[in-house]
Amino acid sequence: LSLTVQISLRIDRIDLAREQLALMRQGDEDSVLTQLAGAYVDVASGRSGASDAVHALASLSEQYGPSLSLMNATACAHMASGSMDKAWAALEEAAAMEGGSNDADTLINTVVCKRHLGKGDSEIEPLLARLRAGHASNPFVQGLVRVEGAFEREALKYRAESVA
Repeated sequence: LSLTVQISLRIDRIDLAREQLALMRQGDEDSVLTQLAGAYVDVASGRSGASDAVHALASLSEQYGPSLSLMNATACAHMASGSMDKAWAALEEAAAMEGGSNDADTLINTVVCKRHLGKGDSEIEPLLARLRAGHASNPFVQGLVRVEGAFEREALKYRAESVA
């Protein structure tokens, strides 16, 4: 059922994800998988559910200890709720964990958070370079490369010819 929740969220069918989550909760409301699925559905629901997700993820973190995945999910929940400073704190904690400073999800979330905090390209480009170099097969990186290529092709069409 948790896989069905993830697939439903992936195809932007929050209604189906909620139905599957309800079935999961009937089976075992206290299971870790049910709590995580609930947090993902809450984040996907937007600002209205993000605070519930933050509380659920904090509870899991207290109960089982913080992990890279939990800290990234917490950062996403804070970003969804509009609390960029709290998201930044969660990302700093994730980056400090073993393997966190080069984790693709942590780097991507850091890029997004910095952009929302109004940081300039001078802070964001090094992160993107690390992503491109170390995680070329990541779907985010592949999409970024594809969009940048499309932009460059279109920019060539409108390039001003220099008059000599």
